[in-house]
Amino acid sequence: MAALVEPLGLERDVSRAVELLERLQRSGELPPQKLQALQRVLQSRFCSAIREVYEQLYDTLDITGSAEVRAHATAKATVAAFTASEGHAHPRVVELPKTDEGLGFNIMGGKEQNSPIYISRVIPGGVADRHGGLKRGDQLLSVNGVGGKGSGLGRQSVRGLPCRVWRANTMKKRWNS
Repeated sequence: MAALVEPLGLERDVSRAVELLERLQRSGELPPQKLQALQRVLQSRFCSAIREVYEQLYDTLDITGSAEVRAHATAKATVAAFTASEGHAHPRVVELPKTDEGLGFNIMGGKEQNSPIYISRVIPGGVADRHGGLKRGDQLLSVNGVGGKGSGLGRQSVRGLPCRVWRANTMKKRWNS
């Protein structure tokens, strides 16, 4: 009999941890400065970015085994994603609603050209421009779970993905001056 798999919800776990920190602060058992610092970290944009990348990888990776094995492998993949971005900004998840007007950006590269896919232009006033999450030069790491190194993510596969919400894992290259 197959076990029911509960969807991953780290946001709920982080909220619980913050609640526990607040209780510890009220108890007075531990120095409040350290508890407040930990609470700020858990509520930071950086922690949220890590959580989003972890959840995206958890949903994307094809790993068989127990929940513990999946979680451990996903944690390693998340660390690898951030390590691979050395010299780049941290990976992040960008969601755009797919509309009749399109997504509002152009891309270049892809498996057809044996190169990563980059955002070559964000169309002024388009969905991507209004959302603000994508910038010229961003690299697409995956789109709606399709992608990753050696996955063969190509321009045609990016354009042809049937979806109502376009979810991309991206990173911004840091240019040396």
